[in-house]
Amino acid sequence: MFQLSPEIKSQWAISGVSRLIFFTIVAVALEYFIISDHIHKWFFADYVFSALVFTFFLLLLFIIPPLKYKYWKFDVRENEIYIERGVFTRIHTTAPYSRVQHIDVIQSILDRWLGLGKLVIYTAGTKGADILIPGLPIQYAEDLRDQLKNYTSEDAV
Repeated sequence: MFQLSPEIKSQWAISGVSRLIFFTIVAVALEYFIISDHIHKWFFADYVFSALVFTFFLLLLFIIPPLKYKYWKFDVRENEIYIERGVFTRIHTTAPYSRVQHIDVIQSILDRWLGLGKLVIYTAGTKGADILIPGLPIQYAEDLRDQLKNYTSEDAV
């Protein structure tokens, strides 16, 4: 079983900062416009709710990325790709090479900055049957794409 590049933890944490900012702004707005008008001052000190929301999401930035990294694994097997992931809900995915339609390697700006790429495997089937493997070193992602392309082209009719 292969694991993702350790740099993916940084990417997940940076992505989590946007959630931290968004929910803190929402909490401040709620506290300013709603809580302060309808709840007496003796019940909540000013902006305690916002501070709790900020602290909660800040803690998540340090807890979730290492846990996601720990439980994200994949394996390139003889006839299929196998993926295990999930912190709270474990997901085991198998994609036979015979179902693969095409394969992409994509990079966001953050991926390029960290030297990572995402391998996207499009499979035949229902909507949402695509497989995404994030956090691969870009050269490995391209090599894996080429390797899988060779597997799938050999199986073509």
